[in-house]
Amino acid sequence: MRWQRIALAVVIAAFLTLGGRSCIQRTKVFAAEPSTIIKNSDRFSNKVVVLNGQVINALSISGVGFYLRQDEKGSAITVSTQRETHDVGTILRVKGRVRKALQIGAASVIGVEEWERRQIGFDEVKKPMKVLSIGQIRDEAMKYNGQPVLVQGEVVEGADILGAGYFIIADGNEVLTVITTSGSPRIGSIVQIFGVYNRIAFMKGQTIDCLVEIERKAGEFGEGAPNQQN
Repeated sequence: MRWQRIALAVVIAAFLTLGGRSCIQRTKVFAAEPSTIIKNSDRFSNKVVVLNGQVINALSISGVGFYLRQDEKGSAITVSTQRETHDVGTILRVKGRVRKALQIGAASVIGVEEWERRQIGFDEVKKPMKVLSIGQIRDEAMKYNGQPVLVQGEVVEGADILGAGYFIIADGNEVLTVITTSGSPRIGSIVQIFGVYNRIAFMKGQTIDCLVEIERKAGEFGEGAPNQQN
């Protein structure tokens, strides 16, 4: 009987050791920049990360809060939260889990589910001044992936429910889907969009690239218009 008790003790010790290692692995935390996460989504999927950056947009869809946070290098990522979102301009330290398909309105994008956050500062949000054509962005999709950009074009399609939805803008021969929580603009109107470009997103069962809208202006913009492509 003594050898049985010894064998049982060995088994229990081994189980506790493996279990302890498993717990350590599950709670390992990575410090990463948004651009690194977005470019290596398979590697970071379901990993716990810590991010520092500034809130450049905040919104709420169906009771779930979202905010776009940007680091010092200009890379931005979507964060979901069950709490009230912070004011635009707030600088936060955020801990959460990476999701490859974080649902935001009409599409799902790479993002982070917030676990905890702490405010570490506040500053004015800096916006890009140069309008880029859709073609320019796509030609350097890896460079602009996760970056705030300024684009403009004619609205050719759109749909929303209680403000959350999407619309498509045309710039010459190129079109780009814009994810919005401010309602779809009138078909045929000319709009200028400040938003974050996502090279890979999922919408209606399809893989697309899209812009997550932060701010929108409507009207004629003259010299700021991007070059038309024939």
